[in-house]
Amino acid sequence: MKTASVIGGSGMLGAPVARQLRADGYRVRVISRNSDKAERLLGPDFEYETADLLDVDSLRRALKGSDAVHINASGHSRRSYYNNHVLGTKNILEALSDERIECISMISTALAYPEFADRWDNRYKMEAEALLKASGLPYLVFMPSWFMETLALFKQKQRLVHIGPSTQPIHWIAAQDYAREVSRALADPSVRNRRIVLYGSESMTMAEAMAAYARHHDLKVQRMPAWLAKAVGFISRDETLMDVADLMRHYDRAGEKPVVDAVRTTTTLKDWLGSQRVSENLTHRYG
Repeated sequence: MKTASVIGGSGMLGAPVARQLRADGYRVRVISRNSDKAERLLGPDFEYETADLLDVDSLRRALKGSDAVHINASGHSRRSYYNNHVLGTKNILEALSDERIECISMISTALAYPEFADRWDNRYKMEAEALLKASGLPYLVFMPSWFMETLALFKQKQRLVHIGPSTQPIHWIAAQDYAREVSRALADPSVRNRRIVLYGSESMTMAEAMAAYARHHDLKVQRMPAWLAKAVGFISRDETLMDVADLMRHYDRAGEKPVVDAVRTTTTLKDWLGSQRVSENLTHRYG
């Protein structure tokens, strides 16, 4: 049985990948900053290791004996994006220098293109990708559209707060579909050294998706201009709110590129909403 290590494997997007890999027959090692917390979330069917992306020695210990590595790093500010994507990837590659890795993969974004590098997460994800390419290891870069699961993060009490404009169609994707594509690609030796764009089967604007989510959960939608959200974040020293405000404005300005060979997943927003509990716990975060 091969060992797949998932860095960030207890987060909102990493946990589905860990579970899918386990279901597909891998021995899965979940690597996070808090292995006890990760085990409480995922249960006993996984190996757990504690490591810090900025600590090469901890990564070397955690990754020893891995056959495949998937990096599901996140961020919420210029500093955290740089630390997690650029420095983190450098350190992971250094930690793997004595390992025989069949494939190393990472989550990126559908906007990871040079023309969108004015936003820090896009820029630093491209830098991380360049590090994977230069490493000489077989690699994969997954470039998903906006995740349906993130809609829950906009809830405040009985309101869904829609920050910024909403004109561009988004190819919404479910985390479980993303997880299946990661597992499928890692298992196929012919799928290596490439970028894989992941788009959902339908597209709708942020406003349309939020309206559908609000109807399903009996919520009201409140609009907030991006400049106001950024100002509130600055005053309250909330880096996450400032980053979200910038992301919403940037995503609507840039839009998603038409990609002929994008992988089209099958779960629609209606399907996904039908699988959700009305009383969601909204304290999740990316990663």
